[in-house]
Amino acid sequence: MKIGFIGLGRMGYSLACSLLRNKQPVVAFDINTEVTQKIQSQGAVVAGTIADLCQKVDVVLTMLPGPKEVMQVVTMKGGILDSLPAGSIFLDLSTVDVKTVDKLSALSSAKGIVFGDAPVGRLAAHADRGESLFMLGIEQKMRSTVESLLYKMGTTVIYCGEAGAGVRTKLINNLMVLSYCQINSEALVLAKALGLDIERLFQVLTSTTAVNGQLKEKWPEKVLAGDLTPGFNLSLGLKDLTLACQSAKDKNITLAVGEVARESMSQAAESGYSDKDTSSLTDFWATKNGIGFIRL
Repeated sequence: MKIGFIGLGRMGYSLACSLLRNKQPVVAFDINTEVTQKIQSQGAVVAGTIADLCQKVDVVLTMLPGPKEVMQVVTMKGGILDSLPAGSIFLDLSTVDVKTVDKLSALSSAKGIVFGDAPVGRLAAHADRGESLFMLGIEQKMRSTVESLLYKMGTTVIYCGEAGAGVRTKLINNLMVLSYCQINSEALVLAKALGLDIERLFQVLTSTTAVNGQLKEKWPEKVLAGDLTPGFNLSLGLKDLTLACQSAKDKNITLAVGEVARESMSQAAESGYSDKDTSSLTDFWATKNGIGFIRL
């Protein structure tokens, strides 16, 4: 299959590179010419327009910041719906809301395009190594075809159900992941205020049931090492939490902790942490409480 890849941000670029490393032909498109030149040097063909890309491929993958951007490339004149031939596959890897993914599915079906959603789990560093996890939602008969492609970008594909099930799963996953950011930050700030040795505390927290993947794997590599370069931008984390909280409201479900975590990230974003890693929430709360940065 010839693959079209739209959206070469931090995660998208790494995923596209994994395809290329696995000898998969890739036609790429992004509005950032610097990154398209970079992917071209890795062996991809760069399309001048989305329409041009769609005419050259069998499958289109999109990895974009959010619902607005996905809907734009899908519905704009010369976009995916206008240009992708019937019978082709459109697989969105982005994290969007439930209403958007259901609309994408309906619009694609009306055009004879097979739609699926496969949002990405794990960190950008995992994508760099080709170790991503995908939460796949697509009609059962297309499952094996799409899974074989996803395994060229990652090590784990979990079939969640029909189209739309992937995004629904991802919103719940990120609700938990991003709430951990708040809990981890509060725990570390309190520990420093109580005069504890952070390295010894860390040994305890990662050896009991308090452990979580964010704390054990990410925090030592990012904020506790003083590295706030984004593996997962705080602004994108805020977007995902907002989508999860809105989905809950649509179903009349109360997310008490999720709403608190979302408000915390909103405060951090407004305080200048928007383009930093989600783990920077620890620095935000340390500063807010008049405590110096916490480092291992």
